[in-house]
Amino acid sequence: MKTHLSGTRCFRSLRQGAFTLVELLVVIAIIAILAAILFPVFARARENARKTSCLSNLKQLGLGFMQYTQDYDEAFPLSSYPATNISWTLSAAPYIKSTQIFRCPSDTAGRWDSTVAPPTSNYYTTSYIMNAWFAGTQTYAKLSAVQAPSKVIILVDANTDVTQRDHFHPFNWTVETPANPLYSSYMHGITFDDATNATKEISLTRHLDSFNTLYADGHVKSRRWSQAWYQNASNGVWDGDFDPKQN
Repeated sequence: MKTHLSGTRCFRSLRQGAFTLVELLVVIAIIAILAAILFPVFARARENARKTSCLSNLKQLGLGFMQYTQDYDEAFPLSSYPATNISWTLSAAPYIKSTQIFRCPSDTAGRWDSTVAPPTSNYYTTSYIMNAWFAGTQTYAKLSAVQAPSKVIILVDANTDVTQRDHFHPFNWTVETPANPLYSSYMHGITFDDATNATKEISLTRHLDSFNTLYADGHVKSRRWSQAWYQNASNGVWDGDFDPKQN
């Protein structure tokens, strides 16, 4: 009899200690709410880490560019504009420690699935594109020709929707006064969205609504489009931080 009563008490104790369906649903709801709150925080933290890694890539590319200019009479590495058989990713490669630097951690474009490792054969496989104002055929092809290199962007995050190339065309984003002979209305339609007043060539929101940049003096910075894009007619600047005519 004692054994039977003891077993009954244990059974009742187990029943009283178990979760009811309502309690389980409440626990699940709490977990779901916490997940909804914390997941964006974790995602933002991960993107901040990628953003920092991307800035580090650009910093190393900037050091490579500076070494290149010292060896080549202050001339910047050439881009594939207007010649298509050369690229800064090839000419600057000897000054870069690893080809992995050419890829932003947040760049998930399909071109990276290629079996060709950049920039050995496929020099268009890069997350970063060069300001075509600095092309070898332009007035600003040399560091000495840029009056304010700390104000002018030379490399940026490339938009993954842009056809694979190693450069972008800020002189096609707007018509200067007097008109810039490099401007093309056809290229303007390809490179700029008048409806949003923003370029199509740069990944403007890749890093938490901002993009990473390398300036001509070698420093790096994360920028928003509204910060980098402006016109200052009195100073002859029409392409914001992308315009080498600044002083």
